[in-house]
This record gives sequence, structure tokens and C-alpha cells, in this order.
Amino acid sequence: MTGDPRPWSLVRRGPRQDLTVLRAGEDQFADPRDGAPHGRAIIDADDWCNVLPITRSREVVLVKQFRVGSGEVSLELPGGVVDAGEDPAAAVARELEEETGYRARRLLPLGTYSPNPAHFTNRVHAFVALDCEVVHDGRPDAGEDLVIEVVPIARVRELAASGGITHALMLATLHLATLRGYLFGEADAPAAP
Repeated sequence: MTGDPRPWSLVRRGPRQDLTVLRAGEDQFADPRDGAPHGRAIIDADDWCNVLPITRSREVVLVKQFRVGSGEVSLELPGGVVDAGEDPAAAVARELEEETGYRARRLLPLGTYSPNPAHFTNRVHAFVALDCEVVHDGRPDAGEDLVIEVVPIARVRELAASGGITHALMLATLHLATLRGYLFGEADAPAAP
């Protein structure tokens, strides 16, 4: 069989349980081959954003925070939720400054991807922030306990390869940044995404 599979049509949208940062429920979809209904767990969430912040001295600004899902401290890129009606670039600039106290002179999109298209309805907007400078100590949201870690850009590859960075969404953004030439000593002005 060639071409794309046929889409599954929504038969019934189930009720959602509101869990503050996401809404979860089960929807029924019709199999395009025989029309049979199948239940699928669906998680509605606001779009997310994250950013690879690079300073003028070619260092990367990372955040460490405890993640309750894994029960571990996670080394990550700054980021967060894109508020309703908010432009993703404005959201990521806001998150970068709130979480780290850094501000970028240039903010460029790397791309948009699905965090888990099997269940999640949202998208992740990835950016690179160039020529970042610290402007204050950061103002994290209530419920965020962050430690800033600034590392040489060459160390990011080692952190990703060794398991120092394990968050899949961060690894996806680092991969996009690598493909676009922003990491590991490549050009600072790659082709537009």
C-alpha cells in the first residue's frame, strides 16, 4: 500500500477531567477501514515552548529543576506554556527571562513539533536565543524552584550523549538546533527553518 493512511474521524468527544495544566479524556474514533469505533486517550494541553539560549561567549544557559513525574532533578532548556492568544516567540522570551534572568538580542524559530501525537493535542515551539545577556536574577513562577547552570556550548553534546540531559523535548530541540547549525562550533547564521 502506498500513500498516506486515511484519517480516523471523530465519532464522539468524551468528557474531560481538568487537571490544571491539561485536560484528559477518551474520544471515540472510526477506523477508516471498517468504520468500527475505537476509544483513544486524548490529552488536551496548551502549546509549550522552549529555547536554546546561547550567550555572546558561546555558553548555553540551562535550568535544573525537580520533576515530580520522574522523581529526579532534570537539566533542561528554559521554557513553559504558551498562554492562550500569546505569540510563541513572546512566550519563550518571557519564559527565558522569568526562569533565568537572561534576555536575548536575537530570537529565532527552530521549528514546531508534536510532543506525542498519539495522545497529546498540543505542539512545542522551539527557538534559539542568541547573544543572551543576564539582566536580573530571574523571577520564576510560584511552584518553580530553579537552579541556573551555564555551560560551554561544547559540553551540551556531552550532556545529551551521556544522559545528563534526558528530557525528550529538550533533546528534540537540541537536535533541531544542531541540524540548523547553532551547536558545536558551526555557523551562527544557518539557513532559515
